[in-house]
Amino acid sequence: MKTISVPADSSSNATTPSLPPRRVGSRPSQDVVSDPSDEAQAAPTASRRNLPPTLLQHGPPKINISTKPSAPTIVPDPPRPNLAARPSHPTECTDLQMSFPPPTANGSAAADLASFMHPSTPWDAEWYASDPPIPPHLKGSPDMRFAGSFGSSGHTKDAGGVILFSDLSMCWYSVKYGHGHVTRWARFRPCPEPMSGAALQQAAETHGAAVAAFAESAAASGRPVARGECWDVAHEALRHAASLYGPRDAPILSTSRAHGHLLFCGKPGMGRWRGGDDRFRAGDIVEWRSVRIGTARHGAFALLGDPDHTAVLVEDTVPRCAVADGESVEPADVGVLTVVEQTAGQAPKRSSYDLAKLQTGEVWVYRPVSMVEYLGSTLSIDIPSGLETYAI
Repeated sequence: MKTISVPADSSSNATTPSLPPRRVGSRPSQDVVSDPSDEAQAAPTASRRNLPPTLLQHGPPKINISTKPSAPTIVPDPPRPNLAARPSHPTECTDLQMSFPPPTANGSAAADLASFMHPSTPWDAEWYASDPPIPPHLKGSPDMRFAGSFGSSGHTKDAGGVILFSDLSMCWYSVKYGHGHVTRWARFRPCPEPMSGAALQQAAETHGAAVAAFAESAAASGRPVARGECWDVAHEALRHAASLYGPRDAPILSTSRAHGHLLFCGKPGMGRWRGGDDRFRAGDIVEWRSVRIGTARHGAFALLGDPDHTAVLVEDTVPRCAVADGESVEPADVGVLTVVEQTAGQAPKRSSYDLAKLQTGEVWVYRPVSMVEYLGSTLSIDIPSGLETYAI
């Protein structure tokens, strides 16, 4: 983070500096980085070779175990506010356009991939014979996590995989080929629906508490987490939470800039609430993009994101207005976010930001949640029995 003091008589003429390419500096920023998946994979058969879950860029190294906290302490919720005393927002937010996740043609990234796999879509290369068998338009994408496999039976080969996208849609696909014949297959899960308040609160008491405890311990240690990038605090905190549970209860790991169930997204003057909870809770994860926000010092502001910045909430935040799934909620009505964050090469620290002072940029808030509970599957090449999937 870079804090800039502006004289009171010239603050109206101040402009946001242009954002330079990624570099090691004082501004909390980093490029989108993907991480290797830790989900359990299906056991291979005699004729199938499973590829380990991988991402298209190297993820961060594992954090020094000495910085990991012990099992989290569950802190009771603060008293619930009197909702009747808070102004309501009766209108739904239907016109908010955010820069993340990337836009899609068929409602989700997984549906787009299923459309690509349809026999009516022409292919100009035998991409499925490459290792790993990732469709060409997705190679190099940071907005996904992938696991794949190769198999063979006689002269017929089978290549395929499963991809979790940053919009949390999933697609399973395979290509059988040999003797000049190619057979395609794909099934997908669309973006998941919002969770209930009870489910989100339960997630906060388990995965969220573990994430918050990790972040607090990291700040107390005085040492940078992993590579020292801002994203590493959230990523390693989710990995720590996953280590406390079995594969079926582990949280969704960071997928590009998504860290679980989206609770809120917005920009100056407009925003949208998502899900049944009525507040942000410790352990939620905040993403900033190209943000300029005022600070407590008169005439000063902070720049968050070059273009992206990640932080972990360590205190609950009760919005200044009543909230409900799908309703319009401006950032100014959200309140103060108290987070643990780190900048490149520096130790994590506590900071607070009042979203009423958001001047430019975008913000997202995510709740760590169980991958199986929310998405119905781990990152496994085999679709779980009974899971509803769709075809194009």
